[in-house]
This record gives sequence, C-alpha cells and structure tokens, in this order.
Amino acid sequence: MNRISKLIALLTALVLVFALAACKKAAPQEQELSEEEKSSLVASVEDQQQNILDDATKLSEELLDTFAGDMDLEGEWQDEVSQRATMDVTQDKDGTVKLVVHWASSATEASIWEITGTWDADGGILSYDNGKYYVLTVDEDGKDTVSGKKTTKGAFLKEGKKLRWQDSLNEDDAVFVKPE
Repeated sequence: MNRISKLIALLTALVLVFALAACKKAAPQEQELSEEEKSSLVASVEDQQQNILDDATKLSEELLDTFAGDMDLEGEWQDEVSQRATMDVTQDKDGTVKLVVHWASSATEASIWEITGTWDADGGILSYDNGKYYVLTVDEDGKDTVSGKKTTKGAFLKEGKKLRWQDSLNEDDAVFVKPE
C-alpha cells in the first residue's frame, strides 16, 4: 500500500470516528422526543457529518499536495540535516531528471552520486536502482582521484517543498531544500 492510499484510509477512518461520535452525542438520553425534535436532531447530525466530511476532504487535499504532485526539481539544493551535502538537478525536455549529490567528507574528499530517473507526480517520488557512486579525492597538487565506484539504489520523496533522500549506500537520510 503506497503512502497516498494509507493517508486516504486514515482520513476515512477519522471521518467515521467523528461521525459516530456526533451520532452518540446527539442520541437522546432516556427521554421521548417529538417527531419535530427528531427531525431537527437528524438534520443537526447530518450537518455535523457534512462538516466533518468537508474538513476531512480539505485535510486530505492538503496532505496529498504535501506528499504528491508536481514539484520544481531543477536547481541547487542543500541538505538541511547534515549541512554537508549539496545537490544539482536538471531536467531534460523528455522528463528525465538528472541529479548529482555531492557529500563532503573533508576539504579534499567527497562522495558523489550521479542519479537519473523520472519524477512520479502521483506518488511524489523519484526512485532509482542505477545510481553511480564514487569517492572523489583531490591531492595537494589539484589532481583528482576517483575510487570506490559502486551502483546504488534509492529514492527522493516529496515532503512539502523538501525532498527526503534515502540511498542504499548512505545510512542517514538527507532532507534537501532549495535555498531562498
């Protein structure tokens, strides 16, 4: 079950709980009601249920917008968790997204991920299983050395205007934001 389905199921359950609570609150307590009072009570409960449903629908739309939908991915991003990682993103006309993550280990060494994928707006995710990982080291003469080449997999998940990054070679999640 994906994240959106779970959110919808949770919101549906909340609507039912609130509706049942409204019905219980409105139920008569050992007294006989006239037909007019019963009709008024039923109308009141129906209004409360509609208000709950309207609120749940609005909340559902807000949650879906937070975790799904289109997102402007292009540009420079920074990791707000470690504050050592940056990401550059470009998007081709065919929709292919290219991401380069630069995670600084020191002034002379960085881990680099080169990732290509397609943004899934319905799921709010870009997943990949063909990421290229390597370590770039620069010596005192400015000479680059590449080592530790590996293939990696992971995903970028939409969280509002942020992207949470999970990767098989990085035990800590990164949360990327665009600087303002």
